[in-house]
Amino acid sequence: MANQEEKFVGCLLGAAIGNALGMPLEGKTREEIAALGPQRDFAAAEQTHSLLLPLAEIGETEAGEPLGPGQWTSDTQLMLALAETLIEEGGLFVPEAWAHKLVRWVNEEPRAPGLSTLQAALQLRTGAVIWEEAADPEGAGCGPAARVAPIGLFYSQNADLRRYGAITQAQVTHGHPDARAAALVLAEAVALALPTSPAELPAGSPEGFLGTLADIALEESPAFAEFARCLKLAQTLLADNVETETAIRVLGVSGWAREAVPSALYCVARTPADFEAILYHAVNLTGGAAASIAAMAGAVAGALHGVTAIPERWRDGVEDAPRIEAIARVLFAAAQNGLQPDGNRREDG
Repeated sequence: MANQEEKFVGCLLGAAIGNALGMPLEGKTREEIAALGPQRDFAAAEQTHSLLLPLAEIGETEAGEPLGPGQWTSDTQLMLALAETLIEEGGLFVPEAWAHKLVRWVNEEPRAPGLSTLQAALQLRTGAVIWEEAADPEGAGCGPAARVAPIGLFYSQNADLRRYGAITQAQVTHGHPDARAAALVLAEAVALALPTSPAELPAGSPEGFLGTLADIALEESPAFAEFARCLKLAQTLLADNVETETAIRVLGVSGWAREAVPSALYCVARTPADFEAILYHAVNLTGGAAASIAAMAGAVAGALHGVTAIPERWRDGVEDAPRIEAIARVLFAAAQNGLQPDGNRREDG
């Protein structure tokens, strides 16, 4: 089994690789993807761009050039920003610091950003709201889950701080319980994967892994019950050995947290011992929010397998791999140095 530092690297690099593999397929249907043939390598985008936002109004956006092979979207931009926030704040998750990172992100050409995160960041940039007031009240997308991996890694030994950080970073941009539940569950999946080998999936079995995550969501808040139900559906589809493509179709592949996150975790649980198969399913059998689904699947798979299990062509071809690895290693060192201060849980009803 890979050591913990290699799993930190595998998690962040796996997320970026999944994001980059899914990026050119974002918004396509499953049938359109199938017509392209099996997608196993990085490709250029046709319609996925960076955005220039010179003013605080969404209507003023200007599209940059389409993203190229191996480039990733805002999911990875924000995942790395969240990791840097934890490092810079000495092991604390500080919502105000995270809000500042969001403003910096929106000023530096966000790539295919989610609407709720974009709106929140623009509001924060104007100074008209504080972080508690910035979120889109109806924001129920998977963006907070797609960026949350550093929380799961850093606080892997501290459930209270892990759950507080995962939920609070979501609350800055997304107001709906589904988005908070999704971020919580993805952070928990990463933390469960870290001490486990691929041959011994957390909770003893693939079905147990999904069921445990659903139970954690239910125990955290009654408001997370509907999201937990979708994870239970993924558990049932896996236990009944429903064909993979059919199961993903049933779970859904939109950017809604209730669809994207169960689909991503299902891909992990379906073939836990094979990193490449996990991402192959997340990219080729989804469509819709393929970039985010594959990013989340890659994060959990990377935490489970470690960096050495990632195919070399993906490690070499993904954008900014040395920077991602460096951030992961600094995050690991910070966690090992005990920068996990005591904190008070917030009550979430």
